[in-house]
Amino acid sequence: MENFTTRVELQNPDEGDYDLLHQEMYDALFYRAIKHSGTWHDMPTAEYDCLSDLTTTFIYNLAYTTVKTIIDNKPVNDQHQEKDFWLIVTKTDGDRVFKLPITTDINNLPPGETL
Repeated sequence: MENFTTRVELQNPDEGDYDLLHQEMYDALFYRAIKHSGTWHDMPTAEYDCLSDLTTTFIYNLAYTTVKTIIDNKPVNDQHQEKDFWLIVTKTDGDRVFKLPITTDINNLPPGETL
């Protein structure tokens, strides 16, 4: 199994779009926390972790489709600007090195995990 770090940045979002994005990404198995040496850490804002045996292209397509549902739900924001997004998926090959805060939010973890 490999970890995939996925970054999503919404362009011209409405208030609440990121909350909806976080829920949709969670439902698609992208989480806002990462486990290292038995400790869970919060991912940076708008970044997600996905653990999978699938290809990078598959993970990208899954994330793309998930984010696209947010945009398609309401393609123009309250200021009459078109919504869009930026997306990048990176597969980690081996050890990860990072400095992140320890999480205190169980809602950022995959189902069944504990702090």
